[in-house]
Amino acid sequence: MIRTYSFRGVMAGFATSALALAVSAQAFAGTVSTDGADLVIKTKGGLEVATTDKEFSFKLGGKLQWDATNFDGLQAADQNQPFDDTFNTFIRRGEIGLEGVAYKDWGWGVRVSYDGSENGTDVDRAYITYSGLDFATFTVGQYGGEYGLENTTSSSWITAIERPFMYDFLNGDEDTKFGLMAKHSGENYGLMAQVAHYDQKEVADEGNDELFGYTLRAHWAPYLSGTDVVHLAANYHSSNPDDNRARARTRMGIRSDNDFRLVLGDVRVADKDNEWVLESGAQFGSVRAQAEYFQRNIAGENLVGANSDVDISGYNAQLSYMFGAARGYKAADGRWDKPTDMKGTWEVFARYESTSVDSDATAIPGNLGLANIVAADTGSEFDASAMVVGVNYFATPAVRVSLNYIDYEVDNIDTSRQVGGTNVQDDGKAIVGRLQYVF
Repeated sequence: MIRTYSFRGVMAGFATSALALAVSAQAFAGTVSTDGADLVIKTKGGLEVATTDKEFSFKLGGKLQWDATNFDGLQAADQNQPFDDTFNTFIRRGEIGLEGVAYKDWGWGVRVSYDGSENGTDVDRAYITYSGLDFATFTVGQYGGEYGLENTTSSSWITAIERPFMYDFLNGDEDTKFGLMAKHSGENYGLMAQVAHYDQKEVADEGNDELFGYTLRAHWAPYLSGTDVVHLAANYHSSNPDDNRARARTRMGIRSDNDFRLVLGDVRVADKDNEWVLESGAQFGSVRAQAEYFQRNIAGENLVGANSDVDISGYNAQLSYMFGAARGYKAADGRWDKPTDMKGTWEVFARYESTSVDSDATAIPGNLGLANIVAADTGSEFDASAMVVGVNYFATPAVRVSLNYIDYEVDNIDTSRQVGGTNVQDDGKAIVGRLQYVF
């Protein structure tokens, strides 16, 4: 059972502990001794303490992301004035955690996180790693998944404020509730295999066991010279639904207080749910380009036993330029990292996204997330697309300010109906700003 706590209470506890440490340091300043190897203490980018022989270490770090969003159109359908201009402010992420190494080969981590969702504040990271074998590193517990280029990249260093909305339609990118991951990495490549539980159990009339999904990822950098890189990767995930419900839902890249999501496919009794993702990326100097493509296939039945399938496919393509710097690249993990310079550094980017959802008529819900928002033709596909442009300003290694503009549309929505006396819309726009502090 995962216990939840108030974000204010948790943060107050950490603040009190930090104050106590500071007072103690002032009161008992003097020689610091250790019963083992000498210590190295770093305070740049968090607090890190390590022994010089690298046998033991721990690091305290965290982040705060505060968002302000102004949006309209389809994603504002559930507001008090449907489809009208809507302004929301919220904490997108608040995280604080510890990670470290013990006896050189054993690693560990624990993190408390608040993400503004219905889960509130909880422990979303609690894991142990072992790296004592030459061929692989093993991780067991609750940890973040490695799946897709933008998803594997930390939320602190992704390009846009939100990841591409194609990840709304995927399952393999979800954080594990409990899993086992084996990972082998070389100088310019990596292989990962994982079996994990994602908070799903067998249907009530069949048993009480948790359901485990399976994930594979392979990445390779055929060219790697400093920050200049060509990146390729492939991912596969099987959710093993075992007659559970599987849905195709999206926020279209727009978070809000109400967290409204369009439901474009709903298989109530799914017996197959597989997906794969292809990644490509390249960076030369300050110019960076990347593209991702995916397919997901859900097969099963509706509640009366009729065949009910959903096939989803899509892509995103992105181009960015960073003035006077470049993105770091973690070759062992196959992901982008923080910029090489973050002292007044600017970055601009543009991204186009497109996804098609081909749902059987039996898999299209009676409403697409809200009453009177329905499909125009149950025999046609839903085509969702968005153009995202933005700018990032890295004021310091700790502070990032971002501004994004989103223009989106979803085809095959019946715009002849009304919600709250207003005609249904199938498109919209959004302006999103974020202030981020990382330590």
